[in-house]
Amino acid sequence: MNNDKNLDKYKKYLEEDSDKEAVIPQEITAPKAEKKKKKSTALPIAIVAIIVLICGALGAGFLFKDDIKNIVKPTTTIPPEPTNVVTVTFPEGYTIYQMGGLLEESGVCSKEEFYQAANSPVDGIEITNPEERAFLLEGYLFPDTYEFYLDEDVHSVISRFIDNYNTKITPEIQKKAADLGYTMDEMLTLASIIQKECDFDIEECKNVSSVFHNRLKNSRETYLGSDVTYFYLKNMADFLGGSDSQKFDYLLTKYYTYNKYRKGLPAGAICNPGIKAITAAVEPADTDYYYFLTDKSGTDFYYAETYNQHLANGKKAGIM
Repeated sequence: MNNDKNLDKYKKYLEEDSDKEAVIPQEITAPKAEKKKKKSTALPIAIVAIIVLICGALGAGFLFKDDIKNIVKPTTTIPPEPTNVVTVTFPEGYTIYQMGGLLEESGVCSKEEFYQAANSPVDGIEITNPEERAFLLEGYLFPDTYEFYLDEDVHSVISRFIDNYNTKITPEIQKKAADLGYTMDEMLTLASIIQKECDFDIEECKNVSSVFHNRLKNSRETYLGSDVTYFYLKNMADFLGGSDSQKFDYLLTKYYTYNKYRKGLPAGAICNPGIKAITAAVEPADTDYYYFLTDKSGTDFYYAETYNQHLANGKKAGIM
C-alpha cells in the first residue's frame, strides 16, 4: 500500500516539473567540465615543478662546488713545523761552559759530550797552544740563534757554530788583524775580553779596545790588567775540579792578566764574542787612554791617560 502511494507521488512530480530531465544532465555533466578544467592547469604546474627542480639542482651544484673547495683548501696550507726541531739563542759573551748547559736544557745534546767536542781540533782553525786552554774552541763558537734537532749529533752541533763563524769573519777582518801584527786567534782573544768588559754597554767597545791596544803597543810584556780573565775561570771552577784544584791553579797562570801570572794576552779567549767586539778588536778608537773603569752599575765608563787620573776617576765613580 505504501508502494502505491509512492508511485502516485512520483507521477505527480513528473507532471508538475516537465523540465526535470534538463536539470539532471546539468547535474551530471557539471563534474565533467570541472575535471577538464583541472587537466588544463596540470601542464603549467608541471613546468613550474621542473624549473624548481632544475634551480634546486643548480643550487646544490654550487653548494657542492663550495664543499669541494673547503675540502681542498687544507691540503694547500703550510705544514706544521717538525716537533723534533728546537730554536736556541746564545747571547754574545756566552762561554762554552754556559753553552753546554743551554744545549742540554734544550734537549739538543748532553753538556758533557759538548764539552768534549769543544776540546777537539777542527779543520781550518789553527791553535798553537792547545794544552794551555780551558776549551780549545772558546771564541770560535759564534753567538747567534740556531735551529737544532733534538738529540742531534754533537759534531753536527759544533759544525753549525764553526760554519757561522767562518761566514762572519771575513777576509777584511783577518787582514786588519794581520795589519795590526796579530793572528786572528789573538784578536779573538782580545775581542772576548772587550766583550766581557762591555757586557752592559757594547757601544763602549772601541774605546775599551784602544786602552788594551795602547798597553800592548808599549810592550807585549805589559800586564793587560783585566779582571774578567779571572772570573772566566772562577765561574766554571766546579767543572775544573774546584778553585783549589791543580787544574784551576794551572789555568790561572795562563789566563789571569794581573801580577805575576800572565803578561800580555791570556792563553785563549774567555768567551765567544759578537761581531761588534770582534770589529772593535781590529778597529780600536784612536786615543791615548791607558786606563778605564766603570761605576758599580757597569754602564758609566771613565777613561784616563795616567794612573793618577785613573784614581781620581775611581773616586768619581764611587768605587775607590
